[in-house]
Amino acid sequence: MKGKFIIFLLLVAIAGAGYSYWQGIIDFTEPDIIFEKKPEYLGARSKLKFKVKDNNPGIKEVQVYIIQNKNIKILHDTDFPPKLKEKDYSIEINARKLGLRQGKAKLSVVAIDGSLLSNTKNLSFEVQIDLTPPTVTILSSPATIMNGGTGFVFYRASSDVVKTGVAVGDLEFNCFKGIFKNENIYGCAFPYPYYWNVKKPIIVFAEDRAGNRTSNSLTYYFKRVKYRRSVINITDEFIQTKVKPLSDREISDPVELFRYVNVEVRKMNEDQIHEITRNVTQVKPLFHRPFLQLKNSKMLGGFADYRKYRYKGKLIKGADAYHKGMDFASIKNATVQAAEDGIVVFTGFLGLYGNSIIIEHGMGVFTLYSHLAEIKVKEGDKVSRGMDIGITDTTGLAVGDHLHFGVLVQGLEVHPIEWLDKRWLRSRFLNEIKRINRLYGGR
Repeated sequence: MKGKFIIFLLLVAIAGAGYSYWQGIIDFTEPDIIFEKKPEYLGARSKLKFKVKDNNPGIKEVQVYIIQNKNIKILHDTDFPPKLKEKDYSIEINARKLGLRQGKAKLSVVAIDGSLLSNTKNLSFEVQIDLTPPTVTILSSPATIMNGGTGFVFYRASSDVVKTGVAVGDLEFNCFKGIFKNENIYGCAFPYPYYWNVKKPIIVFAEDRAGNRTSNSLTYYFKRVKYRRSVINITDEFIQTKVKPLSDREISDPVELFRYVNVEVRKMNEDQIHEITRNVTQVKPLFHRPFLQLKNSKMLGGFADYRKYRYKGKLIKGADAYHKGMDFASIKNATVQAAEDGIVVFTGFLGLYGNSIIIEHGMGVFTLYSHLAEIKVKEGDKVSRGMDIGITDTTGLAVGDHLHFGVLVQGLEVHPIEWLDKRWLRSRFLNEIKRINRLYGGR
């Protein structure tokens, strides 16, 4: 009888142990501490991101320390619901407020699970505390810029910079080194959006590997340009012969069909153009002269014209669109020439823009040639200024044989008129790049 009782107790103990193990009360596995990328540097203000995981029984406690002569507690978190399996952390670290100094330190993250054994994981590694922001010295910036215009900026930055560029309002554009022999000199062309009618701050920024950021605001005069607004009449023939072939949907109502193509399809086409022209592969400028206009041509449509459309005497609501280039017309099937030296980055059909070519000219500058009949170049070709690249036509959403000529800077359309102007290019870019090269570029 006594032996049976002992066996019973053993079975109860085994069952209890099994239940405890199943519930995680008894567990031998440490929690996981996961960094997407372990920080090597902490700046004056840094963000520490990591995840803690424990599948069974769950997280009980998380602590974070920075050790530099003394232990500085950054976090002590015990606020966990029962059996929580994972938690993401994003911790703001103000190094100066914590009394950290320039130099080495140790970062320690401790995670404890909720088991009876309180399994503990301690992940510690060395970090460099860097409290010194990078330096930026502006060498050249635009005195005047208009909505729809292009600006150029050149500056010298310290060698610890890992990210830099220019912010125009809430938009950021990249700047590049490698334009000059001096690797610490950066430069770029940047656009000022045509749809902004007010002055916005333009700021050159630079960040180092610790996340320290320096910003220099540019002083400039804003020239507001009032672009044309117009109303265009569309006919049934235009809808059937030009609009309908561009739609990927069967839409019987002519107004709805036009609205879909002019808004939705246009957006898809322009998104593709923007994606291509945001991808800067040529850092050094390949442009040294004003861009060429289509030979013996006259301008038909202006840049940033805001167009409304009328069908059978009524305005079509929700179909308005900006015209984001300049239309030039000459003879039928006129020869199109490359506006300046460059590299072909796209050839093909672009919906409303028809058969098109995009050429990259360096420093984030691209030209677009649309509504072509024939394309005489292919992607990857190097072209020279004045080289024959295509023939004008009416492909896409075009009425009458013409060339749609566009200039884009880092993915945004700008007014081509500046780029056709010899005086503008010389005063804004050519003279400045020569001066900087002479004073700073070789050293």
